[in-house]
Amino acid sequence: MKNDIHRKDSDIRQHLTFHKNSTQPLKPKILYVGELKRTKTWKEQQHEHDFLEILFVRSGEGSVFIDEKTIPIRTGDLLVFNPHLPHYEAGKELSFYFFGVSNIKLENLQNNYLLTEDACPVIHTENDAELFELLFSHLIDEANRKLYFYDEISSSIVKILLAHILRILAYDNESYFKTNESYKQAKDFIDNNFTNIKSVDDVCRHMYISRFYLTHLFKEYSGISPLKYILIKRMEQAKKLLVETDLSVSEIALLSGYAEVNSFIKTFKNIESTTPAAYRSAHKEKANRTSDGPHADGNAAAEQKKR
Repeated sequence: MKNDIHRKDSDIRQHLTFHKNSTQPLKPKILYVGELKRTKTWKEQQHEHDFLEILFVRSGEGSVFIDEKTIPIRTGDLLVFNPHLPHYEAGKELSFYFFGVSNIKLENLQNNYLLTEDACPVIHTENDAELFELLFSHLIDEANRKLYFYDEISSSIVKILLAHILRILAYDNESYFKTNESYKQAKDFIDNNFTNIKSVDDVCRHMYISRFYLTHLFKEYSGISPLKYILIKRMEQAKKLLVETDLSVSEIALLSGYAEVNSFIKTFKNIESTTPAAYRSAHKEKANRTSDGPHADGNAAAEQKKR
């Protein structure tokens, strides 16, 4: 019985699979969600929490005050308040969405901390502002209506919001993005040596790890086995050479890591559902159709008109 979960990819049908991309666990417990309606002038009293609080500025502008610091805020900003951080906001025409959450544990940070202690609590969402407003408004709507499964849906929305915030933070600080170092090294080794690797054991010997552990790493972080990853790299190389060069199939087999051309053809057909020669022909026909398309006709007509 085959383990394939879908049919083969083609030019018009693609399957995008998912795999673990970060090891930061997110299992938030929502304490409350809320909304501050637009207020002509707003000034909050200084306060703090023993949990994480996150606000999204829907409208207006003003400042957030932390200790003796004054930080400007505007529409589209996120305000991330770690536990026990004294703060308050003030401004004109301000409105907020907000929620309080606990059960957050990120590597190298205290419980319920999303930022390091010296980080600015104001995050500019820029082009993602519309997405954040949509997610926050959906969260408020679920909390208000309390339809079936609203608690599950709300928890998922908060998890998505936290993940998007971590993504923004990861652009400036890669410590928010965790990937196993052994996996990265094994992947880099395969990326640079896939044409010379004779078996998965070659990778294990290079890494000084067991075959079982290597397989576990790839299943955990890429969703596929190391052997499958090697095959994917070889097929990517082969397809590139078939389309971009006039090398023979035998030469391409060697350059893709196959000493025997028949083994290459069999593997290629099993993965791509076509032979290397047919794959090359199909792409040449496609290229010819493109070159003979409307632009080519237009150029010919223009040339005829000149005459």
